[in-house]
Amino acid sequence: MDATNRKSGRRRQPSKKYTVDAFEGLDIGDGVPLPLEALDDEEDDDFHVDPNVSPEPPDDDLSVDGAAEEDEEEYQSRHDLVSDEESIVGGSEVDAPTITRGFKKVKFDEIAKMKGDPRYNPRGLLEPAARGSKELQRLFFFGPAKDDQMPALKSHYRWGAELTIPSHEANAGGFGGFKMSYYHGDAAVKAESEEGWHWYEKEGGKERFNSYQQSTPLSPQKARVYISPAALQTCELLMGPYKRQSLFKIKLHTSLNLNDPWVPQTSSVDAPAPVQDAKSQRNGWMLNLGEKIQHLEWAPNLQGSRQFLAVTTSPLIGSDPEEQKFSAPYAPAFAPRPPSKSSIQIWEFSATPGGRVDTTCAPVLRKVICSEWGDVKTFKWSSMPRIPSDERSTERLSLGLLAGIWADGALRVLDVFVQAKDVKEPQYELVKSAAFTAQPPNTICTCLTWLSSTSIIAGCANGCVGIWNLPSSLQTASSENQRNSNAEPVVFTPISPTYILNVTTCYPSRPNIMISSSMSGHIQMTDLMEMTSKATLTPAATVRASRSRVGRSVLVWHEFAQVILTVDDNFTLIAFPIRRFFRQISFTRYKSSVACLAHSPVHPFVMAGCVGGEAISNNPLRRAYENKVPIWNQTWFTHEWRQHSIEKHTKSGDSDGDELMANASDEREDQDTSTKDSADTTPQEISRVLEGFKCKEIKLFNTEDAFTHRENGAVYSTVYDLKTSIKSISWNPNLHVGGWIAAGIANGLVRVEDVAS
Repeated sequence: MDATNRKSGRRRQPSKKYTVDAFEGLDIGDGVPLPLEALDDEEDDDFHVDPNVSPEPPDDDLSVDGAAEEDEEEYQSRHDLVSDEESIVGGSEVDAPTITRGFKKVKFDEIAKMKGDPRYNPRGLLEPAARGSKELQRLFFFGPAKDDQMPALKSHYRWGAELTIPSHEANAGGFGGFKMSYYHGDAAVKAESEEGWHWYEKEGGKERFNSYQQSTPLSPQKARVYISPAALQTCELLMGPYKRQSLFKIKLHTSLNLNDPWVPQTSSVDAPAPVQDAKSQRNGWMLNLGEKIQHLEWAPNLQGSRQFLAVTTSPLIGSDPEEQKFSAPYAPAFAPRPPSKSSIQIWEFSATPGGRVDTTCAPVLRKVICSEWGDVKTFKWSSMPRIPSDERSTERLSLGLLAGIWADGALRVLDVFVQAKDVKEPQYELVKSAAFTAQPPNTICTCLTWLSSTSIIAGCANGCVGIWNLPSSLQTASSENQRNSNAEPVVFTPISPTYILNVTTCYPSRPNIMISSSMSGHIQMTDLMEMTSKATLTPAATVRASRSRVGRSVLVWHEFAQVILTVDDNFTLIAFPIRRFFRQISFTRYKSSVACLAHSPVHPFVMAGCVGGEAISNNPLRRAYENKVPIWNQTWFTHEWRQHSIEKHTKSGDSDGDELMANASDEREDQDTSTKDSADTTPQEISRVLEGFKCKEIKLFNTEDAFTHRENGAVYSTVYDLKTSIKSISWNPNLHVGGWIAAGIANGLVRVEDVAS
């Protein structure tokens, strides 16, 4: 009998007809992209049909997810011995085995690619994000050792349930509160606080600073030209409950209690004092410094009730007549600027025994450090642990070492002291020479950070990075009798082809790793231990992350999550894990571009200051430990600014905020009719602060509200007024007041508040 005429012994049955598609709306392929061959007809050569199999699949074989997954695993267990030659020849696929998933087929090579097979992954690493358990993701995220996993587990156990803001004290179960990083134990902190400052306390470092740092006292009249010379004397501010806001006037260098706008106003003098609602109580102050806040930062290593905030101001971009006419004979970003007067203000705040802001004691301007080296671009306190000595609490209090970059391009380190608490008048001093000065050749310093209590790092405009050692530099200046000499760097090497925007270190867990960002769009991780005998970095010491379209000026190291945080041009908070630097993870999204980002050493919460005037807080640790948890943002406050004398009579009526600010403008002009002529020549300014926002869940992808700045499919960026932006934000690094945060606004306002619950 001819084999071609053989018939099947099964009884023939008609194929079932379905009027309703049972698989409509289901993901037949289990979310796996199918190859093009899987969509071909049954006549495809790669699809072999067994003639002994019934053409109709049994009813229990129509599963799409669970059964297909089991078939895939069973098939892989049978074909573990498939060699590379059987599936790949010269980079092309030849006779690759296939897996039937329901009524579709997927080649085994596609499954291997998604599983992270090193044959198909150019990095040779597994991809736990494709198909991996939570344990596998944490293994690649934090590390395999117990010392890597346990600190992350403890941090998530303590703060994982808190969404956006920290709690002031831990509860009975140990959740919340303030705590230093678990990656840096108490023994390491004690050793660093004792041995790290041995050069300063016992090897003559303190004496050299006192000898080489030359300063002269100034009177308040002479110091006035150093402190915000073009500042407005009065700031008008709308604050209070929404649609019931009141107009407040804050004079220069004075403060406003945040509770005052929320106290109900009484029309009668004999009426009893109003009682403020507990939900509307605020714990902080609003300061007026008159000019754009360039940078602010809390002084570390202070355990008492006295807390100090260092602030520097600078004119807005374009306020210089030469810059307005584009006739400046220099490039401000790449060349030193001419000498000009500037200052760093140090404000004192009082804390209650419970760690809250003492609203009964108004902030006091304690000291003003004046200089003639140009505007202060940025500064950093040495935040390394330090044990205070007894002598510092008698006549004057030491705030530590302050490193700063001035407009002349030089890096300087100052030893800062303040007077005793009973002194009422602020202290003004003009610093003529610093004990440590570093001026790189043919370039200027652009950013800085502390590497340790003895070393400091600075990035330059030509793409180089320099590392200086304070003890050796002070000793060299002493032996050569050169107080104003330029300190020689220990390392000065190029790491980027262009302007370095920011530089930071992974202190305290990995202080030898440096992270930098440049105008080229690259973020680089450099191991400072990989140095040659010539004190230069080897090419293998630097690893680059994925490149962005624009340079990222915001760059911070998040100790609790072990990631580098930055913001892209879509207003998304991006994290680069330290162990998987090539991979970026989206944590949250903001409403506008981010100008500053604050992190704390005593809790994992971050606060972002946006150019649109929003200050938004969230907890990145939750998404770092579990990537499928919901994302929550909490808006601390929003700020709006305008010149209300320009369009005071054009009320659009579209926004309640515009109407409130316009009404406040009309009220002010009705009261100041006597000074109408002067008001016409000088534009009047007004600001508005809104607060009391609810937490909001953020959707990053695949939703209509994922991009709030999208119109007709196009993503746009709004241009805001310069004075609307929040320029600098800083959490208080001291443990007992870790809930304090300060935000500096471009119009000269500074908001200080204890936001911990």
